[in-house]
Amino acid sequence: MPPTAPPPSDDAAALYATLQAGPLAGQAVTTLRIGGSHTTLASGDGTAEPALRSLNIGSRVTAATCFSHSPPTGAELEGAIALVEDAVMPARDMLAAGSTLYTADAGIRQIALAAGLEAQPEMQLTLDDVERTFGHLAAVAEGRPPAEDDWSLDPAFAATLLILRESMQHLGFDHIVIRSDGVL
Repeated sequence: MPPTAPPPSDDAAALYATLQAGPLAGQAVTTLRIGGSHTTLASGDGTAEPALRSLNIGSRVTAATCFSHSPPTGAELEGAIALVEDAVMPARDMLAAGSTLYTADAGIRQIALAAGLEAQPEMQLTLDDVERTFGHLAAVAEGRPPAEDDWSLDPAFAATLLILRESMQHLGFDHIVIRSDGVL
C-alpha cells in the first residue's frame, strides 16, 4: 500500500471555499488541483465540510516515475495511465452528486490553451477537448515528429494532461471550468 499523502490543504480546498462563499453557494462543486507531487480534490454542496482527498500522483512525480523519454513512449503512457487510474478511481465515491468540476490550476489552464481555447478569465474545457489534446500526445508518443516548440516534449505537461484526462473520465466529468486568479 502506498504511503498516505499529506492532508489536502492547498488550492483545491481554498477554491472550494471561495466558490461556496460566493458565486456557487449551496451548489454541488468539486475542485481539482494537480500539483507537482499530489493531486487534490475537494467536493461538497456547501451544507457541510467538503470531502477532501489527496492522491499520490502529481505532474512531476508521475513524469519522473513513468517517463524515461521526452516525449514519453506509448508504453510509458500506458504505464502512467494504469498508475493514475488506480489512484483516481477510488475518489469517485467521495464526490458530491451532480457536482460540477472547477479548477484554478495553471497547468490545466495551459492544457486548455494547447487545446485551442481562447484565454479568458473563465474557460470551459470539455472532455472531448482533453481527448483530442491527449490524442496529439499519443501520436507523438507513437512516432509522429513533434514540432520544435511542441508542448508534448515537456514531461510534466504530458503528465498533467494524462492526470486530467483520467480524472475526468473516471470521476464522470464531461467538462472542467477553469477560473483565473482574477476571478477568484
